[in-house]
Amino acid sequence: MNDFYDPQKLKIGQHVGVELDPYVLNYPVDSRKTTWVADQGGRPFVLRFYQSGKGKVEDFLQNARKYASVKHPAITPNYPPFYSNLWVFSTSAVCGGENLYSFLGKYPDGAPLNVVISLFDNIAKALDQVHRNGLFHGHLDLSSIHVVNGLGIMTGFGAHNWMKRIEESEMDIRLFPPEYLKKDQQRTEAADKYAFMRLLMATLLGESILDKDFSTGLPDTHPNLSDATWGRLLKWCRDSERHRPKSLAEVIRIIRANLYKQEVSDSSPTKRAVKRYIRTLSPIKLTIGSILTLSIIAAFAFWTNTPPEEETIAVTKPQPPKEPAKTPFEALPQVLEEPLISGGTAPKVEKIPPATFIMGDQSRIGDDNEKPAHEVDIPRGFYISKHEVTFNQYDKFAKATGRALPPDNGWGRGQRPVINVSWYDAKAYTAWISSETNAEYRLPTEIEWEYSARADSNTAFWYGDTVKAGYSVCDSCGSQWDGVSTAPVGSQASNPLGLFDMHGNVAEWVEDCYHDTYEGAPTQNQVWLANQCDSRVLRGGSWFDIPRVGRSSTRYRAEPELKASNWGFRVVRIIQQSNDLSKSE
Repeated sequence: MNDFYDPQKLKIGQHVGVELDPYVLNYPVDSRKTTWVADQGGRPFVLRFYQSGKGKVEDFLQNARKYASVKHPAITPNYPPFYSNLWVFSTSAVCGGENLYSFLGKYPDGAPLNVVISLFDNIAKALDQVHRNGLFHGHLDLSSIHVVNGLGIMTGFGAHNWMKRIEESEMDIRLFPPEYLKKDQQRTEAADKYAFMRLLMATLLGESILDKDFSTGLPDTHPNLSDATWGRLLKWCRDSERHRPKSLAEVIRIIRANLYKQEVSDSSPTKRAVKRYIRTLSPIKLTIGSILTLSIIAAFAFWTNTPPEEETIAVTKPQPPKEPAKTPFEALPQVLEEPLISGGTAPKVEKIPPATFIMGDQSRIGDDNEKPAHEVDIPRGFYISKHEVTFNQYDKFAKATGRALPPDNGWGRGQRPVINVSWYDAKAYTAWISSETNAEYRLPTEIEWEYSARADSNTAFWYGDTVKAGYSVCDSCGSQWDGVSTAPVGSQASNPLGLFDMHGNVAEWVEDCYHDTYEGAPTQNQVWLANQCDSRVLRGGSWFDIPRVGRSSTRYRAEPELKASNWGFRVVRIIQQSNDLSKSE
């Protein structure tokens, strides 16, 4: 059996690993000196050393290799482990930022919903993804999540899953699921969901809530969430595995819905007290109570249904008033994702209702081409894509039509917005999607685009007059991609219409010809053309642009054959009300 180096003897400045290219220890992360930040070749890394008393070295190495394959923006990368007769350690990237415990100190009574969503949205998606592959974090707590530019990033992913038991030294005991307290410790994805829900509550209510009994210590309502949403969160926080959420992304989705349209509370103090009491009951007591309740109801029903001795008089029962018939537009699904003839689906689109709004510069800070501000009518609703068209979607079209694949600048393809495409490329894509779905797709008009970006706001951005972290990707918008590259679509909060990245990420081509001002502009929704259409319009700003360029009313020109690494597009799906009723998500 190898006599590996005792981590307790490690010292700052010590060289570990191979002699030719060693890691140099900078400082320990924990008091037991098992985890260190080290440098190698000028790059920082996190080293986690094998502890012989915690489990087998074979399990340590196998676990480290398995979790080195996990890739997600919300998870710090892990690398293959180092193994020799003297040293055994795993290696991962340094995250930076501050841990969640420190971050929540700014919000002792709970963080705003937009902050909560920004912190946990990507984490929820990452956990759902790895759980589908049979992997899990295992020790999710306040110190294993770091906050970088307002986004939550998980560190040490799976690093302790080789151990016989996870103890208080590896994880905050307040986040221990009940199955961690058993003699035979069970570690599964359900443990992650338990810890996730408690971390979410700590962010919504303040970190001190973790010191309370969740069955009795949680409040009956939340000031920023509807009773229905809060009730679901309370249910998902219960100890039993069967109550834990199936999808963590769904948890964040229902919270996001409350960010814009909070339901009116119809729960009385008495109802809330009863619900709180029920949460404290054991399953046996609930079963007995249910049987008694059903017995009473059955007896009452039998008694009330006994026919009376007197002669009865037939009375015509009044019919309840009929609900007004839905119009064709109202009957359409809110979200549509149509199948393609060649396989796969078209971009997911969101239904936008008819509206009237003020288009152009309303704050008197815009350029001349944003003036004069004027009222515009959109008499018919339309569908617009929730996200900018991605490389995945555009590459399918390019391969099907024999076109060259646009370069991704080394940032990756997949769910990042397609870039380096001209207006003509975007138009060709909409024509192909139309032929693949037997529906009509095109680029948005300027009117449709600005209304979709504003989402009933009259401020510079849909969320206010200044940029905020978690809402936009631009140069100095507060995201990790600012001024560096595009971000995967949907990385920031959606607007009240359910649309993502309307401000920043990539600027978006629209149908219209460019005009120097809004003099003579249409007052109803239509494409604004010109006798000589030398330039088309781009809207929304990008990762490269300063915040001002990403305002709802900003517009600028570009020749339709030009391409750039910060230009992309989204699509509109025309509603033909005569034949759309048969289509649904």
